[in-house]
Amino acid sequence: MALQTGEKTLQRIVSTVASSLELTEVLKAVVQLMSEASGVQACFAYVLDETGERLVLRAASPPYERQAGKDVMERGEGLAWWAGERGEPAFIRDDALADPRTKYFPELEEERFQSLLALPVVGRSGDVIGVITAHTEAPREFSDDEVDFLVTSASLVASAIENARLYEEARIRVAELEQLTELAEAIAGARALEELLQTVVAGVRPLLAAKACHVYLLDPGSEELDRVASDPEPGNVRDKLGLAELGPELARGGRRTRVAVPLVANDELIGLLVAEGSVRVELARAVASQVAVGLKKVQVIEQLTEKNLIKDFFEELAGGRPRGDLEGRAARLGCDLSKPHAVLVAEPANDALDRALRLAAPGSLFDRREHSLRVLVNLSTTSFDSFFERLHRIHGELDEPASVGVSSVCEGEATFADGFAEAQQALLGTVVLRGGPAVLSYEDLGAYKYLLRVAVDGGIRDATVDAVSRLAEYDAQRGSQLVLTLEEFLRRHGNISATSETLFVHPNTLRQRLRRIAELSGLDLRKDDWLMIEIAVKMVKLEQALGFKAKPHT
Repeated sequence: MALQTGEKTLQRIVSTVASSLELTEVLKAVVQLMSEASGVQACFAYVLDETGERLVLRAASPPYERQAGKDVMERGEGLAWWAGERGEPAFIRDDALADPRTKYFPELEEERFQSLLALPVVGRSGDVIGVITAHTEAPREFSDDEVDFLVTSASLVASAIENARLYEEARIRVAELEQLTELAEAIAGARALEELLQTVVAGVRPLLAAKACHVYLLDPGSEELDRVASDPEPGNVRDKLGLAELGPELARGGRRTRVAVPLVANDELIGLLVAEGSVRVELARAVASQVAVGLKKVQVIEQLTEKNLIKDFFEELAGGRPRGDLEGRAARLGCDLSKPHAVLVAEPANDALDRALRLAAPGSLFDRREHSLRVLVNLSTTSFDSFFERLHRIHGELDEPASVGVSSVCEGEATFADGFAEAQQALLGTVVLRGGPAVLSYEDLGAYKYLLRVAVDGGIRDATVDAVSRLAEYDAQRGSQLVLTLEEFLRRHGNISATSETLFVHPNTLRQRLRRIAELSGLDLRKDDWLMIEIAVKMVKLEQALGFKAKPHT
């Protein structure tokens, strides 16, 4: 090749590179010029794709232009990768197909060519961004001038690739920003979870240039991620993922790539966004942030709606006065009133207890208030005894104590009013029978079931109850323990020694307290019916638990 001809060709290449930012058009013109100037029968331009793992044919001299974008060499394949990984030209003089470094493309009729030259295209950073290959039909040695010409041409191609990429990236960024804005507006406008999920997968897939898009949401009850939406409809995509299985954001395996970005709002993991066949990690993070906020907003709206529905549903069940289609509302909430349930009431409200109960009794309904928790416990998959045993274990592991009352088993709409009353009575029983935070079932109340009903109904007019009430009022004013002393004395059948040991007082101190009890109340422990007095003590304690003021009945 004459020096003057080479210079003219380089000038034309420079002019071509500067004439357009459309990479395909520039590469087509450059390979044509290089073919003509170097006297080769075929020239191909391969460009490294955005994954950095594949060389894609972007331009070819006639008659092979139709293969542009179709032929691909994975990392390590062909002489092009051999040269690219080493950053230096590679040359096969003859019988190119016999060389193990050659990858055969039948569409390119490579059996026609004997010699093959591969030239790395090196960018400004020093990294290889593509490879130019030149083919001749007859064996050929390339002179130093020819190689220099081709190397110089390859460097000009590098400028074309980088300029085109900058232009393409800027254009893509603008388009991405527009799409991201539109998607954010659509997410913000969604009012229902199903609507939001379909908006997300349909909008994210083209935005991330993904083959498929999936959204998984965290199931708090199982600590698993459930697939809730896909675009297009999935084939063999997994429906569940364990939290321990979450891998890196960008995973590659063979020809497949995948972006998986957690959906996090206010430091709370909500789910996972998966884009199959995409490598746009940074954009996926921006999208995931928008999606997480939108999901959290919809979840809060739906939780508030469901919370109000459950609250109204509970009130109707507890009052025994259903309005309209109670069974229909129960079905909407996922509750079958014909199946066994138990009513649970806990005070104060406790996050740890709430979480543990949701795990212990899946499918239950929860009504969380500021200071209390009511649960319609689903017993369709477990027995009452098994649940109650687990409840005791849960209670024993709580850092913050709570009192829990549980009804007997309810089956059928008509039984739930009594169930709510029983749970409330069992909760009150924890104060009277256990003296503090505990777990108590309605059946554990024994004879106190009847006393509780009397106390809840407002008590009775009784001289003995009035007498004990005077003692309770005295205790409240003076900080004494006369009612407790009387209760323990009766519980131990009047045994001075046993009672004093229980109260950790001297027998003489106990006798002084008993005399004071007689003086204030008018009770005569030598003559009065001890059973009546014991019942009166329990009644007063029940009234105190219910919040009644301890004073004589009038």
